[in-house]
Amino acid sequence: MRWACRIAAFLAAVPLQAWAASICEFPHPRLVVQFHPSARDSFSLSDIDQALGKGVSAVELDLRWRASDGVVVCSHSRRDLERRPTLEQALDRVPVFQGASRTVQRDGFQFFLVLDFKERSPALYDGVVAALRERAARWSTSCDDGVPRGVTVIASGARAGLMARIPAATLDSLCIVEGMDYAGRILDRSPEPRRTFQWVAIQHPMERGRVRSLHHGTDLAGRGAFNVRVYDAHGAIEWCAASGVDAVNADRGEIVRAVRLARP
Repeated sequence: MRWACRIAAFLAAVPLQAWAASICEFPHPRLVVQFHPSARDSFSLSDIDQALGKGVSAVELDLRWRASDGVVVCSHSRRDLERRPTLEQALDRVPVFQGASRTVQRDGFQFFLVLDFKERSPALYDGVVAALRERAARWSTSCDDGVPRGVTVIASGARAGLMARIPAATLDSLCIVEGMDYAGRILDRSPEPRRTFQWVAIQHPMERGRVRSLHHGTDLAGRGAFNVRVYDAHGAIEWCAASGVDAVNADRGEIVRAVRLARP
């Protein structure tokens, strides 16, 4: 009884965790199929529409700054930026497809937008944050009422400059940065338990043991337990799925096969 009193007194003296932000998601798909067109193919808004229609659970957008008119555009290459769609146009394709459903694919699972920063540019960072803030009501990281929101934004690529430029409180309300350990910083308020909301990207080929260590938070490269996203897995989607990864890239010709693998 004496020890119980001491423990109770200790816990009462420890200040409660002051969470700066929170996230509230639906359950994750068994395998997140992420549409990412090949670098050699030009990208258009119809690509997003077709990928959504085929059942993908994520879309990756390669981002660059178009200085001629001061907007963020979706393009893997620096060439032909004048012909590429803007980030805002791309972001708005998802709710058009989603309609009145609570989840994008009307399946009760979370959807992901992966933003791949292709260059280090203050103008690019500011433009992306402005576009996300205008649509903050859609993102799971802007939720403060415990009701899941169906879209999570993931920042990838040249994201170090993004974290250096944008205040943490603002960034945490808009996206999850790949490789970031959010322990004590973002509270997971999702109603159904999952492994984690944190993400990390690794290149194919990779070892199954590395996937397990990232899942369990024992990887020597950094702190934190993560969902694992694999890129450059062209032609190896089945192998990636069997290795236990949580998300895999698929180009136009791989979407149908990958979505079939992802079904329970």
